[in-house]
Amino acid sequence: MTIQAERTRVVTPDGVRLHVESTGSPDAPVTVVLVHGWTCSVRSWHHQLSGLPQVLGPSAVRVVAYDHRGHGRSEAAPVGSTRISQLADDFLAVLDSVVGEGPVVYAGHSMGGMTLMALADQRPELFGSRIKAAALVSTSSGQISSRAFGLPARFDGAAAVVAPRAMQLAGERMERRAQRRTATARGAAEVAEAGVAAAETAAAETAEAETAAAETAEAVEAAAAVEAAAAETAAAVEAETRQRAVRALLRELGPGLRRPAVRRLVFGKKVDPAEVDILLADLAATPGRSYSGFFEAITQHDLGHALDVLSDIPVEIMHGTRDRLLPPRHANRMAELLPSARLWMYPGAGHMLMQERPRDVTHRLASLARKAREL
Repeated sequence: MTIQAERTRVVTPDGVRLHVESTGSPDAPVTVVLVHGWTCSVRSWHHQLSGLPQVLGPSAVRVVAYDHRGHGRSEAAPVGSTRISQLADDFLAVLDSVVGEGPVVYAGHSMGGMTLMALADQRPELFGSRIKAAALVSTSSGQISSRAFGLPARFDGAAAVVAPRAMQLAGERMERRAQRRTATARGAAEVAEAGVAAAETAAAETAEAETAAAETAEAVEAAAAVEAAAAETAAAVEAETRQRAVRALLRELGPGLRRPAVRRLVFGKKVDPAEVDILLADLAATPGRSYSGFFEAITQHDLGHALDVLSDIPVEIMHGTRDRLLPPRHANRMAELLPSARLWMYPGAGHMLMQERPRDVTHRLASLARKAREL
């Protein structure tokens, strides 16, 4: 069965347009909302977007996923808005605009799980009334140190001071490079536009004289040629920008952090290379402001107390035993703070659990959807 996703846009109260995808029936009795992590996109949930309607039936569930501001196909995060509390507000915009009045299952991966905790802290009345169940996938309730990013414990103190600033500098450099590329493309377009305007003016002037018909034809032909060249230039600049993006980001992350290192740091023992490609593409598409700003927000995240709001709804905590970004101790801590939740540990899996163990995650979410329908 082929599941086609519908795409739409949601505008947040501060004017940011968010990219939203959905599968299943809008009239389904339950909606599962998939919320991705830092430097990822809806593509990290692609298995669940198609898999949940196949497991439960297209008429039995609606699945909604969206790109955070400053990620994927959503618009950039304005200055000062790279906060997890802001992401909770963005979720509410999606909830009000796209999701119906029926029960909702919230599934949050990494920063998406932190967004759920911010939502619980800000709007506790939604849990049990609108949000009937939740999944916390490869995430943390706080106390995030350098060990949460694959570094040895002895670097905790230094990393707490240096890492946010290093990420900020990397993000600023990425923004400057992007601005220079944009300026280059804009300059080429302006030159081409000026050429077209000049050619059109020449054509209009020569058209006044019947004896200049040949020159007019040549001018029109020149204008068309310049316009075609402008289009080709813009397309070439766009293609080159995309090709450079991955290389530029990997350079910013450090000379040793290439595909094998990313694969080892983020994924577990076994992973389809195509899943690594998705992550690398999402990394490359993340603007510098989002890269550094949300990294700092993650390091400051500490909302363990908000988990108590989830104590009256079904919650499943899912984590990989080889998660180097957010080690298993984060899952264990959440399970201690929320004893009513079910904890699932997946041996050998890394941080991108929904891509590494897609069937397991899909079936766990399907189970939550069934429970949410009954509540």
